[in-house]
Amino acid sequence: MSKHSRSRWVPRLATLFLAGVAAPAVLAAERPSLVNTRIGTPFGANGHSSTIDGRVFVGNIREDHATTTTAWVARVFRPEAVTYDAEGKPSFAAAFSPGRTTTVRNGENALAFCFTHPAQPYTLVDGLAVYQPYLFDSMMFNGPNVFRRRPVDLRVSQPFTPQADISSFTTGNLETLTTVTGASIRGIEPTMTSDGRLLIFQGGPLNDGGIDHLMYAYNPTPCAASGWSTPRPLSMMNTDTASGVLRYPLARQKLKAATGELFGETTSGPLLRGAYPWVDHEGRNVTYTGVVYTDGARREAVSLIGADTQWTAYHIDGAINTGRLDIAHLFYSGPMWNFEQERAPEQNFPPGANNDSRYLPVTKSHDVLALFGSNTSDYNEVDVGELVDPFHVLNLPMNELVTRAGAYDLTRTPDHSGYFYTGTLTGTASISAGNFVTQSTSGSLWEPHGQGKALVVPGGGALTVNLTDPSGTVRGVGALVRGFTVQLAVRPDANIHAGCTTGNPYRYLFQKSGAIDLIYESDNTVQLSLVINGTRVRLGRSPPLLVGAWTHLGYSWDGVTGVFREYLNGVPTRRVLPVAPGSFRLGTGLLSIGAGNVMNTQSCPVNGEGSFKGAIDEVRFFSHARSARSICMTSPGADCLDTAIQETPTEGQFGMSQQLHLCNSYAALGTRACSSAMHRVCAQRGAHDALANSTNVLETIQQLIGNRPPISLLGVLAGANATDVNVACGPIQHESVAVTFEELSRLHGLCTDERVAQTLDCGAAAHRWCNKLGWTTGQIFEVTSRPWVGCFNSGLIQDVAKDQLGPVSNSGAFMTTDSKLEVSRWCQARGYGAGVVQELGLGYLAQVHCFQPAVTVPWKINP
Repeated sequence: MSKHSRSRWVPRLATLFLAGVAAPAVLAAERPSLVNTRIGTPFGANGHSSTIDGRVFVGNIREDHATTTTAWVARVFRPEAVTYDAEGKPSFAAAFSPGRTTTVRNGENALAFCFTHPAQPYTLVDGLAVYQPYLFDSMMFNGPNVFRRRPVDLRVSQPFTPQADISSFTTGNLETLTTVTGASIRGIEPTMTSDGRLLIFQGGPLNDGGIDHLMYAYNPTPCAASGWSTPRPLSMMNTDTASGVLRYPLARQKLKAATGELFGETTSGPLLRGAYPWVDHEGRNVTYTGVVYTDGARREAVSLIGADTQWTAYHIDGAINTGRLDIAHLFYSGPMWNFEQERAPEQNFPPGANNDSRYLPVTKSHDVLALFGSNTSDYNEVDVGELVDPFHVLNLPMNELVTRAGAYDLTRTPDHSGYFYTGTLTGTASISAGNFVTQSTSGSLWEPHGQGKALVVPGGGALTVNLTDPSGTVRGVGALVRGFTVQLAVRPDANIHAGCTTGNPYRYLFQKSGAIDLIYESDNTVQLSLVINGTRVRLGRSPPLLVGAWTHLGYSWDGVTGVFREYLNGVPTRRVLPVAPGSFRLGTGLLSIGAGNVMNTQSCPVNGEGSFKGAIDEVRFFSHARSARSICMTSPGADCLDTAIQETPTEGQFGMSQQLHLCNSYAALGTRACSSAMHRVCAQRGAHDALANSTNVLETIQQLIGNRPPISLLGVLAGANATDVNVACGPIQHESVAVTFEELSRLHGLCTDERVAQTLDCGAAAHRWCNKLGWTTGQIFEVTSRPWVGCFNSGLIQDVAKDQLGPVSNSGAFMTTDSKLEVSRWCQARGYGAGVVQELGLGYLAQVHCFQPAVTVPWKINP
């Protein structure tokens, strides 16, 4: 049965273990990657805003300059009416209601909702959902670009059904926004965080009505008309002294251009040039357009900057940027995580609603933004989960670079690793003008494809990267590593060997002299070589690649065991490969992609060492051996997940420091890095070990194929010494769900962001969150763009005087390694495998939760 004809799947794992056992009642729906797929919608407007719950869109559909009037339309977004085709691609044909219009005077074409009570965006009155936020805009017609607010009343009939529509849309009186000095705020295109306190807009550094720069203002009172801070450039947010500003992730670090150059922290610049901003609900990232379009306005290169891009300008490589200067891209916004399939019903609007059959985003990853465009009438998904990886050595998207000044540079491509190893085009190499190059040959979402733009090399060209490391500390460059992974997508030209009848016309896909190379052989196979401990190790030829079609290549090497693994389209080839334990580094100097370090321009390289003919995309190097699941999840269009979740990891992959490099000592075992590392070893190896217990087979398979990715199996310290750690993996029966710190902070006011994720404050918030879901115990086990909480039931819950746990716990240092081990030892003395502290009562009573783990796994801290 083909992938395209199935709407549900049961992995071979289930087939293997479920002989004679009924299959789980609910299996995970197949979800393709949509990061390279732009989907049309019936919603169109010249600027728009959507409510916090993502259910109501308001946009400008008509302007009359003679009478200075603007027509706004309000339409209901109805996820209940979203449908999916056989490949899992959504259709929005019936998802937007007809709506209702109203007319306003002197209105801007851009607007922003502001809710004074974001946790309750609507009330239910006589069967209607009533929204009463403010709408912020600026004076448009012959005006000075002064921001205003007005109350609106939006009423939705038959809410939360496929028939929902706007029953009434009215607006109230205008008020001008003013700063603490009484000055007006001048600019256009407002956007606001869900708390109603941070306003971001296009303006000028002098607040004089000028535009073309991203600006911000802050108010401690949500949605207020007065009391706003004096507007400042967005790149000055990091230097703001207001504690309210500094709590937004956007403000945590200095903002950088794609090449690593800092944007200015004074009004004289160089400042971040941008237009049409949209800030996400928690103030993590801002989406904006960064390049001037053919009409002279900044309407091109939809970009992202913030915490999930390492505070670096990221020109999005995917569907949202279909081609250079092909259309004007203006307003985009998203509902954040409100329609996620994995979202717990208690999180939804209305409470208790289930997203199993009407979910967005479709792409199944940790953190995907679902973005709707109004001027472009489209829907796009942007995966931010893969932008920040602590093991990245090189991450080349192969799209054009956007300079700090806000212009395309077609001679370079950015590096998103954080090291800024920017790639430079040489010879005949180019960056494709559009995304058509990276589409699959058939157009199917379930055929391997690239992402966004790609490097096109017709022979005689390459992309070169100068690897530098003056201090010798970059893992995998100057510093030795005991694991390495290579991933890239390639599409050989159909006629790559045309006329090549003699010799051995092999070609380089990439080469770094003395360290690594990947050769495209004359029989359409590929061969990777690494220099390990001074010796070149060649892996031999892979199975043949298709010509004229995309293939995802992946290679991992575990330096502890010496094991290599080779993946084609996310699936292991299972060839017999050499075994070479040891250490590796790229070293500094020139890496050439698409050709060797010495350019060979021969169409038929008789003696080999030729340049590649075709397209190359998404070249990524990692300083550890990645898991099969990670490689699969970053291979768009590949049918590989059911194979990936069965692959047993190698020993080196499960040293704590190989999961997160900061988890590298006994003292670090109490940190957030080690909490994530323990989750990762449990989620992969722990699942396999748990299957050995026949009573857990069905439950384990349900987790592996269910809608709470990834399988949680959070890890808790059960024992440790200076070199080894015993990880107690949480019970198989659990709930794994992503929340936001905004949600957790409503349960405990001090659980505000990832910096305090491993405090007792966030432990209490997670506990209370899980209690709401019907579980006894909760723990944050991972933090990506938001915290992920594992909920489970403990076998023993008892308030224990902290001095009975041990001296470290008695001191109140509950998040340290020693205290966590004291708690688990207390539980082990009572017949349980491990335990955690959830709350602290009366200043001395620790609420201890003891549980029986699915499995306890021993691992090295540093393999």
